[in-house]
Amino acid sequence: MMVAIPMDAMMRVYHYNPCSATMFALYEVSGERKDIRYRFVETRLNPWEKHQGQMVCDPKIKVCECEIDFAKDPHHISEHYALLEVLGKCDYLIVDSYCLNTLYAMKSVGIKIHKIPPFVKTSEEAINHFIIGANLADHLQYINPAS
Repeated sequence: MMVAIPMDAMMRVYHYNPCSATMFALYEVSGERKDIRYRFVETRLNPWEKHQGQMVCDPKIKVCECEIDFAKDPHHISEHYALLEVLGKCDYLIVDSYCLNTLYAMKSVGIKIHKIPPFVKTSEEAINHFIIGANLADHLQYINPAS
């Protein structure tokens, strides 16, 4: 399975709305309950970062505080779907916070959202939290980075 984690420019887990993240780290998670492995695949730039779009600049988007009218605007809703350009083949998006439009965009293509706590700072911590939280592994000692 493919897992995406929003990252900031310093390669730390981004804890705000993933639509305003700088990039996404993609990981492949494989194995069985006794031997779960993960490997870093690549980072992909957020399409809104690439084109210096409103989604990465607007402080209301960053903290998921869209006004009610704005959140129901078809143009704004469609802006969330731009993330699918880089996340479309993923199975999970690991996030701390997100807006309803992000949830609907991900759900529309079958991407599940896994919440992580704000103290998770690195992508490795996020992957381990995901594997344990999603109940994929029997014990933490069996989770290994792939060689």
